Amino acid sequence: MWQLDLPLLRWLNRIADASPALTRAITWVYWDPLKTALVAALLWWAWFDGDDGERRARARELVAAGLVGSVACVALVRLLAAVLPFRLRPLADPALGLHFPLTTNGWGEWSAFPSDNAVMFSMLSVCLFAVSRPLGVLAALDTVALICFPRVFLGIHHPTDVGGGLLIGGAAGWIITRVPVRRTLAFPAQALLRWRPQLFYASAFLVTYLLTEVFWPVTRAVVTVMKLARGL
Repeated sequence: MWQLDLPLLRWLNRIADASPALTRAITWVYWDPLKTALVAALLWWAWFDGDDGERRARARELVAAGLVGSVACVALVRLLAAVLPFRLRPLADPALGLHFPLTTNGWGEWSAFPSDNAVMFSMLSVCLFAVSRPLGVLAALDTVALICFPRVFLGIHHPTDVGGGLLIGGAAGWIITRVPVRRTLAFPAQALLRWRPQLFYASAFLVTYLLTEVFWPVTRAVVTVMKLARGL
């Protein structure tokens, strides 16, 4: 374990022991989907924001690029988790001598580094910041305080899993907001919007729903198919 992680986890464990009500509140925040739904709502706000044609076009380009980038970020995290050395999550590691309110519940099968939530939502926060500073700041606060912190407090991630994820996502967001990159990423969505608006908005709704779930339904389906294929 990296040197920074264990002291921070022990400190948070002491806080949890001293404040059962705080622990229950943070657990509730972890399970509540509103924290990720807020980012999806901010993306829709940004999509329809602005009266000026050029400003709205730029905002929509950034949002579309961000949505495409969110899929790429999740794929990148899955790839990194597969190729990097396996890292056991704190709540699944009895050797740490720590205790958490959540059960292991399969977490021991998934490598902890990097945090997919941190990567994806920090990337989207950067994209939103490029559209509107207030929207970006609100998304960043939500990402750090409500999405990432509970995952460390409850032992799902080490602090460095989240910190590394925030750095990766921030860098990805910066790349995605560069004009040539964002135009390339947004082009298919914009073409679909012009060709079949109803299909575009139905697809955008589905993608933003999956975004709030960090594309877990898709990941679960892929893993299930792979397991079935191996069993044939």
